[in-house]
Parts: sequence; C-alpha cells; structure tokens
Amino acid sequence: MLQSINMNRNEHQVTDEKHIHERLDHLQESIQDLDKSIKGEDKKQVVRPIPPPPVPLAVSKTEPPAEKPIPIPSETEKVSNTLNRCIWRNSSPVNTTFEIRQLYDTLPFDDVKGGVWTQGFDITYDPSQWTSNNKLKIILMPHSHCDPGWIHTFEGYFQHATKYIIDNVITILNTNKKYKFIWAEISFLSLWWDQASSDQRQLLKKVINNKQLEIVTGGWVMNDEANTHYFAMVDQLIEGHQFIENNLGNISLQSSWANDPFGYSPTMAYLLHGIGIQYMAIQRVHYHIKKSLAKDKQLEFTWQQTWDRNNSTRIFTHVMPFYSYDVPHTCGPDPKICCQFDFRRTSGSDVTCPWGINAVLITDENIRERAQTLLDQYRKKSQLYRTNVLFVQLGDDFRYVKMDEATKQFENYDKLFTYMNQQADWNVDAQFGTLSDYFEQLLQQKSQTQFPSYMGDFFTYADRADHYWSGYYTSRAFFKRMDRIVESYLRASEILFSMAHAKMLEQKTTSQFPKDNLFEILVKARRNLGLFQHHDGITGTAKDHVVNDYGLKLQTAISSSQNVMEQSAAYLLYQNDFRADTDLLLSNIQFKTFESLPTRKLISFNNQEQKIKVIYIYNPTDQRRIQIVKILIDTYQVYVTSNNQVINSCQIDPKWTGRKSNMIEKNMFELLILVNIEAYSLKEYTIHVSTTQQSCPLSNIEYINEKDKPMESSGPFKLELIDKKAIKLNNRFLSVSFSKTGALLSVQHLQHDEKISFTTNVIHYGTSTQTDHNSGAYLFLPDGEAKDIPMGDHDVIRIQRGLLVNRVAILHEMYALQYKLTNINGSDDYIVELSATTHLNMNQDIELALRFTTGIKNGDEFFTDLNGFQMIRRKTYSKIQLQGNVYPMPTMAYIEDDHMRFTVLSGQPSGVACLKSGVVDVFLDRRLTRDDNRGLGQGVTDNREIISTFKLLFEPRRTIADKISLTGYPTLLAHHHSIELLYPMHIFQSTSIKILQHELNLFSKINLFPSDYHLVNLRTLNENRDDSKYSPSKNLALILRRFAYDCDEIYDSLFHFEQPISEHFFQANQIQSIEQTSLSLRHVQNQLAVTSKLDVPIAEITTYKIKMK
Repeated sequence: MLQSINMNRNEHQVTDEKHIHERLDHLQESIQDLDKSIKGEDKKQVVRPIPPPPVPLAVSKTEPPAEKPIPIPSETEKVSNTLNRCIWRNSSPVNTTFEIRQLYDTLPFDDVKGGVWTQGFDITYDPSQWTSNNKLKIILMPHSHCDPGWIHTFEGYFQHATKYIIDNVITILNTNKKYKFIWAEISFLSLWWDQASSDQRQLLKKVINNKQLEIVTGGWVMNDEANTHYFAMVDQLIEGHQFIENNLGNISLQSSWANDPFGYSPTMAYLLHGIGIQYMAIQRVHYHIKKSLAKDKQLEFTWQQTWDRNNSTRIFTHVMPFYSYDVPHTCGPDPKICCQFDFRRTSGSDVTCPWGINAVLITDENIRERAQTLLDQYRKKSQLYRTNVLFVQLGDDFRYVKMDEATKQFENYDKLFTYMNQQADWNVDAQFGTLSDYFEQLLQQKSQTQFPSYMGDFFTYADRADHYWSGYYTSRAFFKRMDRIVESYLRASEILFSMAHAKMLEQKTTSQFPKDNLFEILVKARRNLGLFQHHDGITGTAKDHVVNDYGLKLQTAISSSQNVMEQSAAYLLYQNDFRADTDLLLSNIQFKTFESLPTRKLISFNNQEQKIKVIYIYNPTDQRRIQIVKILIDTYQVYVTSNNQVINSCQIDPKWTGRKSNMIEKNMFELLILVNIEAYSLKEYTIHVSTTQQSCPLSNIEYINEKDKPMESSGPFKLELIDKKAIKLNNRFLSVSFSKTGALLSVQHLQHDEKISFTTNVIHYGTSTQTDHNSGAYLFLPDGEAKDIPMGDHDVIRIQRGLLVNRVAILHEMYALQYKLTNINGSDDYIVELSATTHLNMNQDIELALRFTTGIKNGDEFFTDLNGFQMIRRKTYSKIQLQGNVYPMPTMAYIEDDHMRFTVLSGQPSGVACLKSGVVDVFLDRRLTRDDNRGLGQGVTDNREIISTFKLLFEPRRTIADKISLTGYPTLLAHHHSIELLYPMHIFQSTSIKILQHELNLFSKINLFPSDYHLVNLRTLNENRDDSKYSPSKNLALILRRFAYDCDEIYDSLFHFEQPISEHFFQANQIQSIEQTSLSLRHVQNQLAVTSKLDVPIAEITTYKIKMK
C-alpha cells in the first residue's frame, strides 16, 4: 500500500478423579436411558431424538441408521481415555525470552518524539567497532511491492505496471551478476508467464537459477493476517507453490517477505514454517513495540507458537525498525537523508522528496561525500541489531516500471558500493543481495540459539500517534462475509470433485465425467479466492471499483463451485445414468449479483403434475449432523420422507417479504426439515404434496403490540396477541428470556440450574471531527465511547413458535435481530443462534456493533482467535486508547471465569473488544464518509445489506479457569459448532424423481473422523502437462487438522478418537502411494503404507500426498 504520509492455565491443573467418576456415572445413566428410549421407539422413524450432541453410529451406505444400543465403555476405560487426551492440555508450552504481554504491560505508550527518528531515539556509534576482520556487511535488497488490487484492479495493475516491472527486472539482472531482486506475488507472475515469450520464460528461469532473483514466500498473494481464515491462507500458499512446481521447477523457497500486511499473526508464522520457509521479514508492527525491541536489540528473534511443547515451531524473524518500507525509511533513522538515495526522486522526476532535498546521481565529484553520508545512516541502523550484517531494502510500491529507474537505482548503488568497499579504513562490505542472502550471512555470525525467542502476535498495529488500524477488521463487512461463503463452497466442491475423479480413475473408463472442464473452473475459483486474501482485498481497503471487481471474482468462484458440486455429486449418485450435458442436480441457493445476499430457489408444486420433489443434502463436515435445513416451497400442505420413511420432524414457517419486513409473502413458505446425515455424505429427502398424509405443522406467530400485527392476510398462519411481561424461548437445555421491548434479559442453563444475566444491545460509534484524525477504511478513531441505539416507536417485536425452532425477531429501522432456539435434541439445542441484518446507507459516519453484557467476572482479559486456527489471551489496557483495545475476530471470542465461559462464534470476520469486565462488543459494519490518509483517497460508503451470523454458547466450567497461559482452548463443542457455522450443508434439487441411492458416503469408512480431527481439504493437484494448462492429476492433497481443546469428559465421551488411516478414505487397491509432505506438498517427509495411522500432532496441520492408481 502506498504511503500518503512521508514524514514524519494455569498449567498445574490436575483432574479430580472422583469428579470424573461422578460425571461418568451421570453419563452412563443418560446413555442407559437413551438405550431404553431407542428400544421403545417406532423403528420406522428415521429421525429420532437423541441427547446432545449426536452419538456417531455406523450405518450402511443405503439403509437409514439402525436403532441399536450404544456400547458403553467401562468406567476405567473412560477415565483413562479422558486423562490421556487431557495430559497435553494440562502441560506447559516452552518458555520464550519475551512475549507480547510483557511488552504491553511494561510500555508506557507515551509517544515521546525521538529526534530525526521521530518514533525512536537518537542513535550514536563508535567507528572503531568495525575492523578489517569485523566489517559492517550491508545487504541491499531491491524489491517492488505490487498489490494485486488496491487503487486499480489486479488486471489493471498488471497491464499498466507489473508486466513491465518483471520485464525490466529480469533484463537488468541479466546485465550484471552482482544485481539481485526478490519477487513475492505469484498471482502477478502467473499472468506474466501466460503472456511471456519462450525467451522471456527462459531468462526468468536463468536469473532464478543464478540466485539473482529470489521468489519469497511463493504465495498467490501477500495475504492479510487479521481477517483471513487458515483454510484460505493454506490454499493460496499451495496455489502459488503448485505454480512454481509446475512452471519453474524444484527451486528453493527459504524466506518469506511480508512488508505490507497491517499486523502479523503467529498462524502465518506457523504455516510458513510448515511449508518449509526458514526465515521471515515483517514491517508493520506497532511503533511503540518497534522502539522497545530496537532498544533491547530484539528486532530479530525466533517466533514460537503459544502452544508449542517442544520447540518444533520456531521460525527466525526480522522486524524492520522504521516507519515504512519505502526508501526514505529503510537506509537509516533519518528519512530526509535516506530519501536522497532513492534515485527515482531526482529533480524533475514524477516523485520527489517531501523534505526538500532530492536525490542526485552519483558522479566522481560527489561520490565520497555521498558514500560517507549513506554509510553514516547504515552504521546508525546497524546499532539496532546484534550482528554486523545489516539488511537494507531498496523499493516501494510498483517500482521499476520504467527501465530508466531500474538503471539509475542499480548503477548508482553499484558505484557507491564499489567506492565504499575500496576504502580500507571504512571497514565495510556492501553488496546487492536477496532476502535469503541476508539471513545466511547473518547466521554465519550468530546461530539462531543466540537470538531471543518470542511468543505472541502483532495486533493491533499503530503507525503513529493514536492511529490504530482496527477499522479494517470490519470494513466492507459484506465481502468479509462473502469470503467465508466462498471458502465453504470451494472446500465442499474440492472434496466432491476429488471423490468423483477418484471414482472415474477406479472405473478405468473414459467416462463422460467432464473432469478437465470442471477442474479448470475449480482452479479459477481457487485463484479468485486466493486473490481476495490479499492485504487490500479481504481487508476492505480498496477503491470502490476494485471492491466490485473482487466481488465479481468471488461470485464467479461461488457459481463455479456450485457447478463442480452439481456435476460431481450427480456423477457419484447416478453413475451410469450420468450425462454431462444434463442437469441432474441443481444447487438450491442462488447468488443473483455479486452484491446481493444469497436467496433460496423456489421449489414449485403448483401447476405441475408431479407432486413430489427429490432433494439431496450434502454434509461436507467431519461429524454426523442432526440439524434443520430450510427449503422454499409454494404450498404448505406437504410431508417429507427419506428412504421411503416419513420424517415427522418438520415445520412450516411463513416467508417474510424482506429481512426487515413484517409482511408475509403470499404463496411462499419455508419448509424446515430435521435431517440426520453422516459426515461427508449425500442423503435423499423427498417432499410430497399431502393429500391423506398429515402435513408438516405450521408455526404460530405472536406479537406483544396490536400495532405490530400485519394488516394483510396471514394466510394459513395463526397470529396471536400475547400479554406477557416477558417472552421466553425454551428447550431441554436453555431458557432464554426477553423483555416486552425485545431486549434479551437472561439465559438459564437448565441442566446446571444456572441463570446467567445476559443482555444484548446494538451500539454505535461516530468518528472524530479533527483534521487528519478520523476513521476510514483502515483506522478506527471514535468520537468517544459507544452509545446505545434505543428502540423506536415503529420497531416490531415478533415471536415465531414451532415444533423444531422458536424465534424472536426485533425489527428496528437501522437493523434486524433474530434469535433462534432449536428443540431437536441435538447439539444445536446448546446454543442461541443470532443473526443481525444491517444496511448502512445514511449520509453520516457510523459504526455498528453488538454489545453482549454478561455477569461473567473475567476482569480485563478475554480470548480471540487467530485465523480460526488458535486462540490468544487479550488484555484491555486503560493506558491505550479505545481503538487500540479492538482486535480481530476471524471466527470466535470468549470470556470466562471459574464458573462460566461465554463464547461468540462468528460466521464472518470482524473487530471485537472487551472494554469492561463481562462485556463483549462485536462490530457489525461501518460507514465512513472521509478518507483516513493512508493512500486510499476515499471513505467507505459502498455498504450493502448484510446478514451477520453468530452462535452464542454458554458453557458451565468444570475446572478452574487457566489464568496464566497466553493461549486458550475452545471445547470440542465450540470447535464443532464453529465448523458447522463456517461450512453449512448444501442442498441440491434433483431434476428427476428417480432415486438410485438414498444415501452415499464419500469415503470408504463411515464415521471416519475422530472428534478432534478436521479435514481441511481434499484437493486434486494439477497434471502439469504441456498440452493442457488445467488437467486433474492422479495426485491428491489430503490436509488434516487436529484440534487443541479444553476437555469436557461428558461431551468428549460421546465420540471416538481412533486415528484414521488412508484406506479409510479410499479402498487400498485404489492407492498407489501415500507420502507425508510439507504443508504445500513441496517436500516429502515420510513414505507411508495404506494401513499407516495418519497421526496429526495436537494443535497442528499435516498434509499427505496420495497418488491414485
């Protein structure tokens, strides 16, 4: 991103065995009760009540789940299993030299000016510290930072800048072997490769093989690290690395370069370590933290994961010390001097120095003075580090577009370095170098063990004053939500395609399955999602037309994924009846435009002879799901069957004309079906127009105020006026109370008889009116504390009650809230679902948030996730402004005390804060009319209507809360609910009433996954044939994650923990080989047998490469 400003657990917990035995006794009684109830049930009923969560049962591939007793392990076995699984949780991570909490606890955050280095301090040195045997070694790394979309679109930047940059760089590198350069964004390199001549491709390979041009990181983009989910982070790394593997060959990737993401996550450090990267360099770290690290010479360290028990995750990290990554802020502490050595900024150039003194070209007359001046800056900068090897960057955004600049920069620095190196008494050795050149020279002087170690993250970033970059956690909320939708569609389609392709290979036929066509659009969907992970994409910090371009790409990715799923599922279900040119299955969700919310397609029975409709539901997650799905139909007199057995658990709801509307749509109804589907399965459900069979029951609609009742006809639905002081929603586990004004008052945990004081408010912020001190796409600069949005005279409170689900809706002029409580005897009964509909279209600066107020005594500490991969303990500091206490929440946050944990699970990334004990604020959307002076040149006023989705989880604690560890662990219940929220089930309507298979399990073994394993992806790799750019190979990437979690012996005991083997996924005779590899498949680590257990370490991700026969 261009710069517009050029100036200035407790770890000793012990499980009480008596407590466990009591819990296990309770569990055994409940399972025996279940056994009795199952034996007494009508065997024909497919969907049956079971205690939450569902107990995974093995079923045949074509028959409904058998009603059979659940085997009860002995108490000794249960205690042993529980203790073994929880030993890791109760052990301690390896200590580090320092961590993020120590920095925040000790820093004054006082913003004292530091001289020419405004945010630092005066630097002095003794010239005698360098000798002929101990020279100052300077590595100058030329680079060009190329955003795949920001002020211009990805393709726009390529056409007008990036293709010329790559042309110029490889040309000038070829003129002098001393010249070096780095390249990061593979998305741009891919576009260049597609249009490059054979000679240009060969020249690129030549300078890479000569180690003059280094590919750094190798990701599709330089991804954001705050809003991104680890699924997409891994996926864009694999996409970039597969491009490298297929086109550039087996080149080395050693270093990662991330100069522009707005804060840094240890999840990215973990993934980089996992793909084989050894070193990383970062820039945008809070300026107070930089100053502190510089004073203690801790700007270089090994970065360790918070849960690391054995030093296995450390990666060597360099933090750049100054304000920016441009030339004025990289040679040394004084930007007005460093600017004079950016040889594009000569007099008459399109870019000049804001300090008034421009660069001059190096001549024989000025070379000594210029070299001395530059060396003085180098020497001062070197005082901030522990070795005599100094890293200096030479570049900025979209540099080297013209050969004239490339020539000036390289030739003038070549003259300066030659002169410096010739001065024997200067004791300097200056040279061009790549990022890996720097790290290799550095580690020749000191080993990694001689550097400090660090644990934590680098959020929230501030670049000056109180300018905290916490606004972008929520900016363009619509597209943040859309990102998660694309991820769910892409992942579901990857798995279905891989299984369909494997089936095709097994049958050894040149089947009609259109593998190449589908694979091509699948690759493009991957790349479109990957592009959006860019640090000006998912962040919401691009120009309006660029945001629209990203939106179109995301919509294309969704429609492509739907197409892949429809064809792959049809091929697997219909087999010999499959025809590529016939739509056998159609997705039930449509995305009409890139900026509209998804809608359900109407399944119509009117005016049609056919009175039945067949749908297939696809569960793309690791555990059996007993959940409600919603279908839009045009008659309310229907019943549902599956495998010819009637499903009694269904409900008919009205279809409202809009998400904030109180008018009922005529001749449209929502059919809710309680489905029961094994993991990674497709299952048939058939909807029948009822004639003699009893129809699904209608829900009732209640209002508190007469004025709220619709004037129009309510059709078949019963409308009631209730006169109650409070509204209650109940199921077997929770009782939720609301006031007459719709305010949520309390949640009662019925099994534990605990009543939790709990309220929800919608709050809003404005922004400061000061010049250069206002919120924008990046910054959150509020005008004070949040204010409540009061209920208005025209607000509607509506209650819907039905067999399966009850709802309370609050329809306000600025928002709509809907609380949902299910009654299905499944794990959904443990949570309150909440959706918030907002559309900020007023002409004012406003930021909306949900405020959850609880009675939990968490003090000033709370937990947020990092990229959906791990949790980190946060602390709210009074010495930091409000905006600095806002953190990213990609998927969840929780607060806890010794009695209760409250977790917010989120379907979209946003900002979160805990500004008072017991209170959690989750941001919804923001509209800002002004630019915040970070280069974008506009506010954020292109808001769309968005539905933000949440699950609220209340968990009574059974152990004392850990008050020490920097990390935290969700329970398995929270993990499972988060997965289900992010990866909903997919519904396909069959165009035929012919049912060949009632249920199809994708993998060889049903109930394959232990409860702490998650299938991140099953990704077919590219064939890499010269005659075909996109062709699916016989190679698959199987990526597995194992959760770290807080143990709950009652919930955990309902699942198995048997590690999978590869022949659980495919038949043994289908597999040619299986290898454990690095995360992005570039390095083989182990050869495995088909019977080998896939043993993923706790808290980690492992990739396996399976080659099919």
